[in-house]
Amino acid sequence: MAEKQSTQAQVRDQHVTAILVTHNGVTWLSEVVAALSSQKRLPDQIIAVDNGSIDGSVKLLSNAGIPVIKQSKSAGFGSAVAAAVAKLPIVDKQINNQENNEWLWIIHDDCAPDKLALAKLLEAVVERPQVGIAGPKILGWYDRKHILEAGISITENGTRWSGLEDREHDQGQHDEVKNVLAVSSAGMLIKRGVFEELGGFDPSLELFRDDVDLGWRANIAGHSVICVGEAILYHAQASSSERREIDVKDAILHRPLLLDRRNAAFVLLANSSWWILPWVALQLLFTSIGRSIIYLLAKLPGYAADEIAAIGLLIFKPADLIKSRRYRKKNKVLSARVIKQFIPARSTQLRASLERISTSVSKAFKSKNTQQKSTQVKSYSDIGIIDESFDELEFVEGKSFAKIRALAKQPFLFGLLVISIFSIFYSRNRFGSLSGGALPVAPDSAMHLISDFFTSWHLVGLGSSSPTPLWVLIVGLASAITGGNPQILIYLFFFFIPSLLYVLTYRSARKFNLSNYSATFAGFVFALSPAVLTSINQGRIGTLVVAAFIPILFTALYNHQQLTDLKWRKLYLITIVAAITAAFSPIFLLIWLGYHLYQLIDQYIASKNSNSTKWEDISKILNQDEIKKRFALLITPFLFNTPNSLSFLFAPTSKLLEPGLSVPSGDFFSILLFNPGGPASPNLYLLAPFILYLILCLVVKQQRRNAVLALILLVFSATISSFFIAGNNSNAQRVWSGSLIVIAQFILTLNIFSIGERIIPQLRTINFGYKHILSAVTALITILSTVVMTGWAVSVGANSLVSTDNDQVIPAFISDLATTNERPKTLVVRKNQEQLKYFITRGSDLLLGEPDVSSKTPEIVHTSIVDLFNGVGVSSSQILGFYGIQYVFMKDPADPALVRTIDGIGGFTRSSATKDGVIWKVNNSHARVSFQNVKGQHFPINSNDISANGYVSSSGTIIIAESFDKSWRLLLNGVAVPLEQNEFGLPVFKIAQPGEVLITHDGTARRGWISLQLIVIISVIILALPAGRRRKEVPLEELL
Repeated sequence: MAEKQSTQAQVRDQHVTAILVTHNGVTWLSEVVAALSSQKRLPDQIIAVDNGSIDGSVKLLSNAGIPVIKQSKSAGFGSAVAAAVAKLPIVDKQINNQENNEWLWIIHDDCAPDKLALAKLLEAVVERPQVGIAGPKILGWYDRKHILEAGISITENGTRWSGLEDREHDQGQHDEVKNVLAVSSAGMLIKRGVFEELGGFDPSLELFRDDVDLGWRANIAGHSVICVGEAILYHAQASSSERREIDVKDAILHRPLLLDRRNAAFVLLANSSWWILPWVALQLLFTSIGRSIIYLLAKLPGYAADEIAAIGLLIFKPADLIKSRRYRKKNKVLSARVIKQFIPARSTQLRASLERISTSVSKAFKSKNTQQKSTQVKSYSDIGIIDESFDELEFVEGKSFAKIRALAKQPFLFGLLVISIFSIFYSRNRFGSLSGGALPVAPDSAMHLISDFFTSWHLVGLGSSSPTPLWVLIVGLASAITGGNPQILIYLFFFFIPSLLYVLTYRSARKFNLSNYSATFAGFVFALSPAVLTSINQGRIGTLVVAAFIPILFTALYNHQQLTDLKWRKLYLITIVAAITAAFSPIFLLIWLGYHLYQLIDQYIASKNSNSTKWEDISKILNQDEIKKRFALLITPFLFNTPNSLSFLFAPTSKLLEPGLSVPSGDFFSILLFNPGGPASPNLYLLAPFILYLILCLVVKQQRRNAVLALILLVFSATISSFFIAGNNSNAQRVWSGSLIVIAQFILTLNIFSIGERIIPQLRTINFGYKHILSAVTALITILSTVVMTGWAVSVGANSLVSTDNDQVIPAFISDLATTNERPKTLVVRKNQEQLKYFITRGSDLLLGEPDVSSKTPEIVHTSIVDLFNGVGVSSSQILGFYGIQYVFMKDPADPALVRTIDGIGGFTRSSATKDGVIWKVNNSHARVSFQNVKGQHFPINSNDISANGYVSSSGTIIIAESFDKSWRLLLNGVAVPLEQNEFGLPVFKIAQPGEVLITHDGTARRGWISLQLIVIISVIILALPAGRRRKEVPLEELL
């Protein structure tokens, strides 16, 4: 009791001057003045300093009897406090304890202290003589349970750190007195002697972060800084939340974030030890760049510019920083290490960031679920009329088969369980790294795919400069899900694709207003259709991606047939999905362009004054919101996939091929039955119900429009399937049109079930007739087809072209030779179904994405290989040798007649005959890069995958055993040498003198296209992301 009385006596002995700084804060000022007047321990005097207010703040203070010191609006916060201190009488150090008992209580015009705030602060400081600065716990102005700060610090990248959880509420958890790095200047209680010793707030920090800097300097000077949790203050944070303009001199363009970020960097650079300054500067630079990127993604370019400009201001105006560092040396008593305990560890920052992200995500889902629940019909138990256990009193369900019956009441979950079990049996031969059919071997590293996308020259066949399609990059990036291993990603995709299609079709059907049971059956019909099963068996990754994304695209566009009600952000989300789909399926892109071009023209013709040739009328029509949105849907996927999409303008038929190797497909009749055909596809007598769906949908008026679209797709699919196109490192094959079939059958599936739901109630009320018969036949055929397809898939269909036991074609020793400095190539010959096929390898089987960039074999090489097979290739070895083909390998089973033919032609020497096949060495073959001197002698030049370098001792010719391309470059002693083409079509360079040579492939054009493509991709992604809100746009209730 005596101790408490002694503390109270000491509190009374303290002299407190409240310094109230105002600047256009009349909105909050009346409550602030009232709070100061109602303090249990009143301040001994109040001095107000007004920085150029024009909103009545000065009048309000004068009416309250508070003396006001007036300054210009450009004056800083620190100068306002200094002006008030200058008006105080000089402290007489001769009087005992007067210096230690003199306190300054700094108050903002938007903060209201609780009535016990000053008393609690003084009680804490009189018990701790070493304390130089104390601050209250700060709560929100509007939500007065929301803790804003309980002491502050700063991270190594300049972030203001409170150590609190997101929107943490006050439950007394921070009521203790604790040492901190700094406290907010709002409600700061500081000894006058300490304030004058430290020189007050740094003049270089006119607003923001001046409190952190002052606390840092106080700790280094040997004074403690504490936060008193029982002292409470309510703060509106008007300046930082952009509720008022900041007019201080350093506030360029009146931008609070720019000043805040500049001052944060200033505090770190001014107070950190000299030996860690480079590290601090680098962190500030890279975190500013990172924040600016995030702001750009949030569509806040102004904030992004603030982040970069903040660092720029310090770089171009270092004088203030140098001056401040010199000044701090004078008052430095302790080592800078005393600050380390207050700087949050990186692990703590990371944990806090993850918690904020998880909280934001959970809030987003919670708000969505809450909205959905609010629209549900409430039961009697929900509104309190009866008890929840009312029904249970009457009936207790038996335990026998209870779980099965409960699962049957959830058709979606029951269907998911069934199709998951189906996938296990169906994929029994596809556990592991997959290849076969149209699917090449996937590399074991995602970086291989990513690097392939960016490189300008591809080591496939005799070389190619064709641009890598975007889907290769997408697969590489998506492999991050599986730890950067594309093989695992491909395996998981093929294993889960039936379940994925079931789920996506179900969700789409539900949005199509189908019931749970109808949506479940629709999911089965689509996921187990012949087109989907054939695509899995043949490794048609492009068609499977189309099948996965078409439910999303169709539902989104069907629900927004009038584009005027479609928001731009959602529209760009749709274009991203369409662009990704188009990357995997060029045929889909062709259909997408054709459909939206037709819609665009139709909308233009239907517009008023469409026949006018006046530019004003044309401009008015084109400026319509629906026209602009339709054009965005049309052009964005096309630009997304440049330069590959440009081929549609110059060589459209060459881009009808799906990703991967060419595999034979079905004929015209097979396509009309919705069966793409080819090896490992269901037999035609296993009829799918889609042709029946098409007929019925064409008859029903409500579904006729969608049925016509499906019919057009089917006819177009059957038409292009009659084309034979060579490409993707394969012989000419029928164009695969499975992507069009899955789109057509998805449309028909939703529409036929929609007809069924509408007609079933009618059947109960009308007499028996043709409608009953058609409905029964359709249902029976649907069920039988689904059951039969399921049985076929888990039996015969499981033995697909795609499997894990496909042997490698290339023997191991040839793969090892390909890594030598000469980089030899090998001609691989295979006999398949009485046909001879060949391809040129660099030591490995074709990898994922390589068939799509392979170029046509030069005619001279193709002719020499055909002559070799026919036994008339006298010059075959010479031509093959010039192209760097050093070996010929015939895979077992080898054709004995062809083996004898090659043995009998000059220029080939048999090396070995093993269980893998027969190998010949091509005589006098050349290295990938070789030098031919004037005597005709050839010398290999060490080469890596693309470039080569070495020394040539005389004049002669450099020969590159690659397909001719204008981008090959050679530097002789740093001087460019012109590119020429020899009689074999190879790139050559004439060397006039000895010297060092450097050979490269110029990727400038490729880098330019990639830059353009990435600009489009990033721009569209930013447009599709939710827009961030500027601080002044955020409701105060969310901030405070």
